[in-house]
Amino acid sequence: MRRRKTTLGRGAFGHYVPQDQHHRQTLGRILSRGAPLTEDAVFLALALILKERNGSRVFQKVRASKSLPDGSSFYFSPDIDLLEVRPSGTVVGYELKGYRRSKTMQPPTYYEGLDQAMTILMNPASSPYSRFFAGSVFDHSYLVHPEGSGISKIDDLIRLCTPVGLIVVNHTGTREVVKPKTNPFLDEGLKKIFLANLDSLRTYEHNWKVNPVQ
Repeated sequence: MRRRKTTLGRGAFGHYVPQDQHHRQTLGRILSRGAPLTEDAVFLALALILKERNGSRVFQKVRASKSLPDGSSFYFSPDIDLLEVRPSGTVVGYELKGYRRSKTMQPPTYYEGLDQAMTILMNPASSPYSRFFAGSVFDHSYLVHPEGSGISKIDDLIRLCTPVGLIVVNHTGTREVVKPKTNPFLDEGLKKIFLANLDSLRTYEHNWKVNPVQ
């Protein structure tokens, strides 16, 4: 019988489960069974670590904000796979890649997502400052890959030629391979407005689905 996917926050037979609890349950099954680290599994592993280790607020699939009091808004292009706001006010964007099914489960190509991780540094695409890019709210950007993608082979390229950080996820945790540099496009004034309006962010948490199911 083909296994159906599980929507995070929905347990057996569609019953509601607190999302953080379901995150832990689902991730535990993935890790204990050695299941392929899909993009959704990579998200689960990283999000739980950031929440529990850093005490961070974590937002997923951030595309835009609701209208702010002055009628303006934030818009992100491409979507930010995972957006972390640390207790210190540091804002970090993560571009996530994982295994996907072709005829078999295949890892992402070794270079996949580096362009998107770079683009995070030039986001939001529009903001209260301007309809066009006028400064970034991100202090840092990371590219995140599962172990086995070959991404570590180009760690020197990432380290020497970009300000992007690199994290590798495996079945025992995460490993920071390259530390990020400070975003040269960071605008502290714009970031202050952004941090004051975090509750206005539009996110799409229900889009994340994983196998195996509960």
